[in-house]
Formats: sequence, C-alpha cells, structure tokens
Amino acid sequence: MDETTGLLSDYAATLDDDELTEDAVHGIARCVVDSMACALAAYPMDAMAAPRALAGAATGDPPSHVFFSGEPTTPDLAAFANSFMVRYLDYNDTYLAKRGGHPSDTIPAVLAAAEIAGASGREAVLGMVVAYEVFCALADADGLSVPGFGATVSIEVASALGAGKLLGLDQAGLANALALAMAGGLTTGGSRLERLSMWRAGAAVNGARNGVFAALAASRGITGPHDPFAALMRMAGSSEEAVGLPPLGGRGRGFNTARTHMKAFPAEYHAQAPIWAALEVRERIRAEDLAELRVDTYAHTMGGIGTGGAKWEADDPDTALHSLPYLVAVALADGDVTPAHFTPERLRDPRVREVMGRVSVREDPELTALYPEVVAARVTGVARDGTTAEAECRHPKGHTKNAFSDGEISEKFRRCAGGVLPPDAIEPVLGRLWALDREGSVSGLLDAMRVSG
Repeated sequence: MDETTGLLSDYAATLDDDELTEDAVHGIARCVVDSMACALAAYPMDAMAAPRALAGAATGDPPSHVFFSGEPTTPDLAAFANSFMVRYLDYNDTYLAKRGGHPSDTIPAVLAAAEIAGASGREAVLGMVVAYEVFCALADADGLSVPGFGATVSIEVASALGAGKLLGLDQAGLANALALAMAGGLTTGGSRLERLSMWRAGAAVNGARNGVFAALAASRGITGPHDPFAALMRMAGSSEEAVGLPPLGGRGRGFNTARTHMKAFPAEYHAQAPIWAALEVRERIRAEDLAELRVDTYAHTMGGIGTGGAKWEADDPDTALHSLPYLVAVALADGDVTPAHFTPERLRDPRVREVMGRVSVREDPELTALYPEVVAARVTGVARDGTTAEAECRHPKGHTKNAFSDGEISEKFRRCAGGVLPPDAIEPVLGRLWALDREGSVSGLLDAMRVSG
C-alpha cells in the first residue's frame, strides 16, 4: 500500500481511548450537540422527506436508524439520511483549510456504525475523533486537489476510518475501507455551480454513505486498490506519491476537535460575517429606506456565493443558502436569518426581493490578503436621503477566535429542537448529548430522540 494509506489506516487502528484528552472529548461533545441541532432544524423541511424515504425502503440486520423518525435501515443509508439532515441547512461546523469542508458530516457515519456494533458513547467518541483528525489532516494536505473534481475525499476517507474503527477492523481492514471509499467516491465540482440542487449538500453526504459502505465491505473481506493516494496524486498532476499530511492528534499532540468554526445562522460559512455586518447596518437604515447595499469581502466568498446571476435569483432553498445577496437582504429586511427563511413562501417575500435588487458584492484585496487568518466582511448601506451606515465584522460569532460558549451551543440546540422534540424531552436529551462519553449505548441515546409522526 502507499505511504499515506498506511499512515492513516495505522493511525485509525492504533489510536486508543486512553490517548483522548479532556479537551478532545469535550470538543466532540460540542460538535455533536451542534450537529444534532442542525439535524433538528432540517428535519421538518420538505426536502428531508426524500432521504428518509430512501433509507426507510431498506432494512439492515442488525439495523441502524434514521434520526428522530426512527426508521430501521442499513448503516450506509442511515448515514446518508442523517448526514443530509446535519448538512442540509449549511448550519453545521466548518474547517477552513486548503480545501476546507464540514467535518461534522462524518458524525452520522460513525453513529450508524456504532449502532450495529452495539457501541458505547465512549467508543463512538473515539471513532469521531479518528474521523475529525483524518478529515482535518486531509483538508490541510498538499497535492490532493484534482481540477474539475469536488473535495469530498476528506469526508469519504474520514467516514470509512471512523466507521471502520467502530466495526473493529484491523489495520489491513481499515486500509481496504479507505481504498474502497476513495475508489468509488470522487465527485465533480458541478454540484456547486450557478443554480444549485439538493446535491449541494448531497455530494458530501454521499461521501459519508460511501465511507460506511466501504467499511462494511472491508469487514466482509472485500479488498480495494493498493495505492489509492498515489493514484489520486497522479490525477492531481503531482510527481509525488505521498501526501504532505500534518501531524495527527494523540501521542502527546493536541486534537482538532476544537479547531472547527460553528455558525450562528443557517447559511454558507462565508456569509456569516456579512450577515452580522448587515444586522448592524439595519440598526441605522430601514429596509424600506434603502437605496444601495454594498458588500465588501474576500476572493473566496466571491467565487462561492457572491457572483453569478443565479445568486440574485435564488428562488429555491439550495441556491438561497449559498446566495450572499439573499442572505444579507434577509438580515437587513427581517433582522435575522433562520431556517424559516428557506420555505417557498419566504423565498418569494417581496420585501426581501426588493432589497436583493439593491445589493452589490465586490472583492476587497485587503480582506483577501487577510484571509484565512482573518475572516472579515464590510457592509455599507446607503439610504435614499443619502445617509450612509457602514459596519465591519471580523471573526463572526462561532469562529474559533470568537467561539460559542457551551451555553450558546445549548441555546442553538433548544431553538432547533423546539417543535420537533417533545418539550419535556429537550433538556434530558441535551444533557445526554453533552455526556456522550458516559452513555452506555449509542442506540439508547438515539431512541431517546425519537419523535412520533
């Protein structure tokens, strides 16, 4: 096997529970509470009926289960449906790196494997730490970007190794799981261009599903390519065969579980700072008095959510979640951005549409030079009478330099759980999620989150 496959599979096989620091365990608890909040927020949305129905059409022996509704299904389809809920509203954590991404996409993959393994919460935490470490290392690695392809390889490999850890695979089995996930998992970059679809989230979600399926296949003895990373490096045009990985956590080194950025609003990460700045402008200029709203941001934002006619149309939830004009217009018009702003009715709100027509977005080279060490945006509002209001946000709430407290993550969970979980279940479930490492059974915890209807 190639060097990178050997290094990552050996890491997953040998990382031990006694190497986990208190910070690593608590960091995972924060990510799990936040991720479950995101899943609860997405659960009532019409779009989430399809992944649940797809999962419910199959049955595993033993089964894993769909979050909240509790349909029994196969582990890979549980990972698919559950990761879709975590990811759909673009409300879950983000890791800013060469390729970046959302490491919490892997949490449902690990939980699906934990269910069929009869694992404890502590065992699930160990699998999640493996997944987070692998994800972040690959996101930071050199030489893995293949022109025209998406960046889901981090999710596929991390999910395969995290799930494989729960299934008890040895180093050889984990290497096969990794290889199988990579061999069938490359995605094109087209899911993020212009008008978006559910596959905006689904490409990464399918990476989590692929990872679980690969771990299951490896557990049955199916083998994968011997040198998957060397092959990927050749596709990327590199003459190297080993990926330049940063050090992984453990063995006296810190872990990555506290290095991800969380979100105050359901919106693509690079819209968080502009939303906060727009809310500050709103304190001085009313939407009905607005003549112009200018957003200055860094180049990465422009390429993802700030250019193209579809971003100013944004008449479907998938495009709107990645539309900077829509998101700042909602903030200015309504004073918040919530899951309710992505229903068909709210997407057609004439007040928001009028503000969108007054939004312009441009790159500020100074902000580009500061990124990624500084995440910043500036919003300038001009009223019809010539009044000007300008606001700048640096490190939006949830960024690691402006992190949520545990209490703020709990409040996010309570807001998202309202109307989904029974009122008398919210606090007990929240307490158990924070104490995941002391849960005797992952299945028991998921049962406690089941809702009727």
